[in-house]
Amino acid sequence: MKNGQIIFLDYPVKPQPRYGYGKPPHPELTTVISRSEPVYRQYLKSFLPYQEAFSRIPQIPPGPGNPEPAWINGWLPGLDALALYGMLALHNPRRYIEIGSGNSTKFARRAIKDQGLRTSITSVDPQPRAEIDAICDQVVRQPVEDTDLTLFQDLAAGDVLFVDHSHRAFTNTDATVVFLEILPRLKPGVLVEFHDILLPFDYPPVWGQRFYNEQYLLACYLLAEGGKFEIILPNYYISCQPELNDILAPIWQDTAMNGVETHGSSFWIKIK
Repeated sequence: MKNGQIIFLDYPVKPQPRYGYGKPPHPELTTVISRSEPVYRQYLKSFLPYQEAFSRIPQIPPGPGNPEPAWINGWLPGLDALALYGMLALHNPRRYIEIGSGNSTKFARRAIKDQGLRTSITSVDPQPRAEIDAICDQVVRQPVEDTDLTLFQDLAAGDVLFVDHSHRAFTNTDATVVFLEILPRLKPGVLVEFHDILLPFDYPPVWGQRFYNEQYLLACYLLAEGGKFEIILPNYYISCQPELNDILAPIWQDTAMNGVETHGSSFWIKIK
């Protein structure tokens, strides 16, 4: 059920993992993703200089309606929040557009403030999970499928598109529009983050009744070798590779980060 609608299927669906969770990950996707480990390693190392800035962000949200970010927020785990801050700080984009807003917006604004970035924030979300209008430069309070898509054509090399929506690709849904209409039209050099992507693994068993399917569209892009983009930071894959995740040990071992989740599920790409 989505937004009160019941979807009737002709054939039963068994939403159980085929890849991971006691089974091997998808072999071809693993090969594709593992090829760029030197790139991931370089990005992770580039986040280390921001350790002091990270330590100044509180663990627990200051209170309802507060625009400041917090590491333990229930939606954006530690590695994803850290990577978002770090990517913005490294690239100093002119524009940062979110499809789906909330805690990510707070971390983005904090990076802009801390690092003196030139970045403007545009939020595309009919109903953000957190009160964030005051920290955005532009708000579009409607679903992306109802939005004038020329908004995304203005993104240039180094700009960032953060995607965290319904994660469901049906006729005229947000994920379908992103993959079929927005992603193919982005300019070379644009950075794109997809949230809740666990490739080369399936969605976890506890998500079985969510019927997410967005990451399978992304997987098709990846398996079409030499495609439209390069992978620059697959956080769930990194979380499962100790030699990669350990690069950030100096940050996670800081006492200011006690209790913070060190995993992530953001999948960063760069358009070719």
